[in-house]
Amino acid sequence: MKLVVRRGDADLPVEVERHGGGYRVKIGERWMEVDFVRAGEFVQSLRLEDGTQYALVSHREGNQHEVSLDGTKLGVEIYDPLARRRNRSGDDIASSGIVKALMPGRVVRVLVEEGAEVKKGTGLLILEAMKMENEIQAPGDGVVDKIFVQPGQTVEGGAELVHINA
Repeated sequence: MKLVVRRGDADLPVEVERHGGGYRVKIGERWMEVDFVRAGEFVQSLRLEDGTQYALVSHREGNQHEVSLDGTKLGVEIYDPLARRRNRSGDDIASSGIVKALMPGRVVRVLVEEGAEVKKGTGLLILEAMKMENEIQAPGDGVVDKIFVQPGQTVEGGAELVHINA
């Protein structure tokens, strides 16, 4: 999965791949193997390939993350550039009204009900992919006509999640 981490005006490309029981992560031009385990609601354990281990405390609202690592606190935005491009263009919602999963994952929570009025950016559901919870947001204003998934359900990339009547 390709992501972009933005801090201030600086963008840093990041790639994450499953690798055995952990992950291979590419930050900039450097690849490394890491283990990432959730140790609580906001606490994760991060172990690098050289054996160095960190307790990572994070809080997330949408794409905004506040991360504390080794006594240093920083705020970053983490986003999928493909999703951002789709959401900016509005093509997928304008043509069909259907919000689709951009990657395989498990539905953790559905945040809206059928008949709910939503604004662009309103959280629709939480999709867990690669041990990260991703809030799927409404790409435009409208009314939720149909919810195609339920909590605990596993979906493939491209699966229909929600229909919004714009």
